Amino acid sequence: MARSKKISTGQKLCCESILGCIFQSWSPRRRKPSLPEKDHRVKDDLPSKSTATTTNPKILPRKSTDASSQPRKSDSQKPQQKPKVDENHPRKSSDSARKSSDSAKKSISSGSSRTESKRFSLNGVMGNIIVKPQPAVKVDVAQTKSRWEGKPVNYRLDPEALKRMGNEEYCRGRFGEALVFYERAISADPKTPTYWCNKSAALISLGRLLEASDACEEALRLNPTYERAHQRLASLQLRLGEVEKALSHYNEAGKYTETKHIEQVEDVIKCLRRCDEARRSKEWNVALKETLFAISYGADSSPRVYALQTEALLHLQRHEEAYSVYQKGTKRFEIDSFIKIFGLSITSYLLMVGAQVYIAVGRFEDAVTASTQAARLDPSSEEVNAVARKARAVASARLSGNLLFNASKFEGACVVYTEGLEKDPYNALLLCNRAASRFKLGLFEKAIEDCTLALSLQPSYRKARRRRADSYAKLEKWQHAIQEYELLVMETPEDEETRRALAEVNVRFRKQNGGNVPFKGTGSDLVVVN
Repeated sequence: MARSKKISTGQKLCCESILGCIFQSWSPRRRKPSLPEKDHRVKDDLPSKSTATTTNPKILPRKSTDASSQPRKSDSQKPQQKPKVDENHPRKSSDSARKSSDSAKKSISSGSSRTESKRFSLNGVMGNIIVKPQPAVKVDVAQTKSRWEGKPVNYRLDPEALKRMGNEEYCRGRFGEALVFYERAISADPKTPTYWCNKSAALISLGRLLEASDACEEALRLNPTYERAHQRLASLQLRLGEVEKALSHYNEAGKYTETKHIEQVEDVIKCLRRCDEARRSKEWNVALKETLFAISYGADSSPRVYALQTEALLHLQRHEEAYSVYQKGTKRFEIDSFIKIFGLSITSYLLMVGAQVYIAVGRFEDAVTASTQAARLDPSSEEVNAVARKARAVASARLSGNLLFNASKFEGACVVYTEGLEKDPYNALLLCNRAASRFKLGLFEKAIEDCTLALSLQPSYRKARRRRADSYAKLEKWQHAIQEYELLVMETPEDEETRRALAEVNVRFRKQNGGNVPFKGTGSDLVVVN
């Protein structure tokens, strides 16, 4: 019995061993598992031991008490390295176990080849763990691509470093880039007057004088004894025509003030005084000459000087020049900025002169707007109020006359235009419109007179020249008509209507002289229309 019991026990052990191997080889747990999808909610830290053992369906090796096999916290911050083989770690003795281990490794490698972002690596102790890609490291200092030397510029640099970069750009003539660096330095340290003074220098080079003046004033507010800022602001005030302020700042500029600077200011003061005297006595030629002197002495960006020059040109009946000069002197006209720098009286005067210019060139709506603003700033000025009334009168005359003309009421239109000309006898637009009415009434001589006066005021007034040419043709003054049409064709060669009119006048002129007069056309492509 004892022998049989012993045999049965061995057989039992053998069967159990064989069945265990078969079960272990063919168990569903030993099949190649599909890799689990990575949960995006998993944190950056390594998973705990319990989650690592429960989520992986593979048979885990026995735990080792070796300290090197324990996961370290720093391992989560770098890619998992291939685990070292522990010499003391027991190996599986059965072939089936080795096959199952190879099967597990193949499943891991195949899962790794299917996707790169979901990587699984063997940990010699904990089994398979999900290695989450490391997030991008955030940069604390904001960086941006700058035009400075094509290098990324750190805008949190020391403001002195930003100022030096701005100085380098300024010396290279790149004033826009320099301005950017100075403004960044001011943002980092707005209480340093040097940055404001350097900003004003960049703005001056960019032609933004009013903004440069504000920057200099801020530098002096921070440091009232800043001599360099006093000198820079004085030169700005001289260019803007604020000569009294310029003289005051030059007196505070210390070593930066030279004798020639004081002489420049005094020369401009004398010119402006003579301008005012000539204006009061209506000696417009003298006023025009003195404004040119003032500009040459340094007041080259003074709105007041340009306004005086514009007014002189208007009274000398040089309307086109007056308009050009006014546009140049007030190209950055901002009422609030002008009031701050020049005061209410000068700003009102500038608006009044602008209204007169707009009246002269036929921009009546703009004239009404400018004169209204001027009267609002200086309501006690009779001169300003007179210009405002004049602007409203000519605007009304043009509107009413055009309505009558379009209704073919040419006599009424002629009367209304004449009423407007009583307010402004040298208005080229009203003269040309009245010439059109007189042409329709058959008053060709009168139409020629109006057109001639309009052209004397505005030599490039094309519409007035065309109406004068048509009037000459109606009076059969062929030579005068040919001369006018030829000028028009030279100005606009693409105008086919004018070219045909010129050809017709040439034909009539030759017929009148028996065909003995050579043809004065502009080319063989002219078409004669009878």
